[in-house]
Amino acid sequence: MVRTDEPLEELCSVYAESSLCELLDDFIEEEHLVSRTAVQALGYALAPTRWAVASCNVTGTAGCVLYHVNALWALRRVAEVWGGEVTPVISVSGGRVTSRSVRLDAQRGSWHGLRFTYGKNIAGCTRTVLEQDVYTALYGFGAGLPLTDEDGRYTGGYRKKLTFGSVNGGVNWVGDEDALLAWGRWNADRTAKVHSFGQVTFSDCEDPAKLLALTRKALREAVQPKVSYEIDVAALDGGDCELGDEVAVIDSSRTPEWRLKARVVRRMRTFGDGVLARVTIGTVQPVDYAKTASLAADVAALQNDVAGIDGNLSVATSTVYVQETVTEAIDELDDLSGVDF
Repeated sequence: MVRTDEPLEELCSVYAESSLCELLDDFIEEEHLVSRTAVQALGYALAPTRWAVASCNVTGTAGCVLYHVNALWALRRVAEVWGGEVTPVISVSGGRVTSRSVRLDAQRGSWHGLRFTYGKNIAGCTRTVLEQDVYTALYGFGAGLPLTDEDGRYTGGYRKKLTFGSVNGGVNWVGDEDALLAWGRWNADRTAKVHSFGQVTFSDCEDPAKLLALTRKALREAVQPKVSYEIDVAALDGGDCELGDEVAVIDSSRTPEWRLKARVVRRMRTFGDGVLARVTIGTVQPVDYAKTASLAADVAALQNDVAGIDGNLSVATSTVYVQETVTEAIDELDDLSGVDF
């Protein structure tokens, strides 16, 4: 519990941080994970803590380096690399916590047939839309691969970022034709629609086929408008919901109407004579740690770019430039508030 507001004759508000925040106080010096399963990776991330692995349904092997990081960062890094969402599991007995563990699922929540229809005259609903971030096509870029000689020795600097044109018919972007019809821009003489292009960078990806797959996955999110609806649970057709559950959304206030697959990203319950529950459903926005992870990837890519300008640039020069950029970006993150998952 962080803070409690108790105004006279009004509802009491309690602010609390996630139980996982205690992992900020546990430290990992250095772990090199190579061809490990998600369960094994979780074990390394949680080794210096009092937490255990409750369950994990993420399959496959992957690898990463955990170097001079806290355990919470390591846990989020494992979830990012192996692909999954973390849920804390707390067991209580006799008024005391008896165990602390985490569950890693490929996706938190599930599909229960929940539906929500938004109309022009609906009451008690707040809709937030960010249409400017919809892209119908994406360029994908990977690592800025280091320059080496014929013996594989590093010679300084980086060449152009990796692209996937070699495995995509010579084209370095992927597009969605259905999204093009709905969100594309008209050409100059309004005879056809053209793509709205965005770009994504995966600074640790060095394989064109994997880069293509990652960009296609990112495109599935990019083609949907960033929209959320804050509603009473009673407005959902199909019953109660949990965080992460999928909801089919029909927004008939738009022409043509939107048909979206959204998720429950926030749940708020007000306790009084009864319990009033409101939820926020929408396309999931990156949460605090995801924004920070994305920032770290951008910093790595920036350092590659700086070195690529001149292979003789000193490490000190690039480091100063990167540190200044990081400081500015972190200042912009200071205003981020509570995250549900």
